[in-house]
Amino acid sequence: MAEAGGTPVLGKEGAQRKPSSGNAAKRPSWAEVTKGVPRPPVWTCHRTPSRELEELQTRFPEVVEVPEEELEEVRSEWRSTTVLVRSLGRSLPADWVVKEIRRAGKLDYDAECFTLSEGVIAIRFANEIDREAAMRNGPWMVAGQVLAMDRWRPSFVPKPGCFGRVVVWLRLPSLPMDFWKKEAIFRVAARAGTPLALDGFTEQRRRYGYARVKVELDASAPLVPGTWVRGSSADGGAPFWQGFVYENLPVPCARCGRIGHSAVGCVFVPPAEGRLNPEKVSGGSEEARDGIDASEKPMQAETGGTDPGRQGPLVHGW
Repeated sequence: MAEAGGTPVLGKEGAQRKPSSGNAAKRPSWAEVTKGVPRPPVWTCHRTPSRELEELQTRFPEVVEVPEEELEEVRSEWRSTTVLVRSLGRSLPADWVVKEIRRAGKLDYDAECFTLSEGVIAIRFANEIDREAAMRNGPWMVAGQVLAMDRWRPSFVPKPGCFGRVVVWLRLPSLPMDFWKKEAIFRVAARAGTPLALDGFTEQRRRYGYARVKVELDASAPLVPGTWVRGSSADGGAPFWQGFVYENLPVPCARCGRIGHSAVGCVFVPPAEGRLNPEKVSGGSEEARDGIDASEKPMQAETGGTDPGRQGPLVHGW
């Protein structure tokens, strides 16, 4: 017996059998395929989970040793002229980044760019002077995305959290007027990162709504929401909470405080110490605890707030 079309259906012993009806697998049409969930691509993810790495280390303990002299010649081509760039938000084309670096750095040439994995871009300048100038400048932004930029280093393997040096503007809202001195502002901002410079309005004391300082952050570490600050004994020695507001950074993970992922895919353990305890800082003073205004306490991450004179989202501490 044959199916429609004349092709016989053979049984287990080679004899003809009737085609099964009802349970036969039907091949989906192209319209049905396009509506379904796409299959994950094969061999496009170069990230190996730590559990698999441990198993691979057990099964394949041999290590290939490459002599330093074989690597040094190639390393000399990258060591003094190359930076590693990664967007902290959406992925960006490498040529967009190069064009912005040329414009902001006032270069008369396009730096070479090489797209690596995990959203990392290697950019090689013509000389070390231009490379160091790019490292000093910032914040670097392309298409509304803040860029993390670090110097190239040997044996660099692109992976999540592989580097995260980023320069951003940090706001200190409602900073008391008697703290408006460069040394005092730098001392407070140092809890968030490495202070680099004050903006013109802050340095000239032309605006007292918030102090604004440029800081260098480690984007692979949790953002610091703020810090307790204690002034002189003239105010009774009670500390006040100084919140940190980061300009143009993506919303940090609500679980670990890092940027670049959400709480759903977070693999980090939340900080053991949690948020700061005002009782420990103030020595248990009821007046100090009751005197802290709600607006001065740590805030959850949020975006959308903008300064009338400056564009870009603001990120409060997590």
